[in-house]
Amino acid sequence: MTKTTEGGSQTLGRGLKALTLIGESPSPLTVAELAEELGIHRSMAYRLVKTFEQYGFVERTPSGDLELGARLGALARNASKSLQAAATPHLATLSDELQMTALLVVFDGEAAVTLSTAEPRHADATVAQRPGTRHPIDNGAPGRVIRSQLNPEQYPAQDYEFSYDEVIPGLTSIAVPVNLPQHKPGAIAVIYLSQELDQNHVALKLTAASARISASLGVRA
Repeated sequence: MTKTTEGGSQTLGRGLKALTLIGESPSPLTVAELAEELGIHRSMAYRLVKTFEQYGFVERTPSGDLELGARLGALARNASKSLQAAATPHLATLSDELQMTALLVVFDGEAAVTLSTAEPRHADATVAQRPGTRHPIDNGAPGRVIRSQLNPEQYPAQDYEFSYDEVIPGLTSIAVPVNLPQHKPGAIAVIYLSQELDQNHVALKLTAASARISASLGVRA
């Protein structure tokens, strides 16, 4: 019988933790390193990895490093599809108006996760932020917006949040909340190379885009 912990499956929980470790490690993990991180015997880690490989969730490089597989990428493309579809045109408009990279960021239960991005089409240079990027909610402008939604008494909401050199070295971010279905915490933000500008103007543009995204989703402000 499969053991359970806190009402859930211990085996499934270990597998999900393994996938998280492989995906979020700053450098590729080997099976031995994964076993050490999970606190399990190496043979058990090999069995986990073998199962992941069979389903296309993990791939092993010739050197033995573990990488997330193409199957997970296909699943990710279908995640929150309606939310991405609603946000994409408004992020694109915002990005072109401000000539900055625009982001939709949501809370995944542990961290702030970039769900969708848009880069200005006619800029000489742009700042890239790939979907799936995660960072703690204590860091970065969108993270702190989400933190205020989760704990408004301790962290009262501001008109906008500002950060510099926190999540990505050398970059500045401004973020505002976005109202999402089921009261899911979320923010939209822009990131850009630091420069003198009117932060209030940027925040107003963000707030207007946020309202349009919420309206597209049928969520009242």
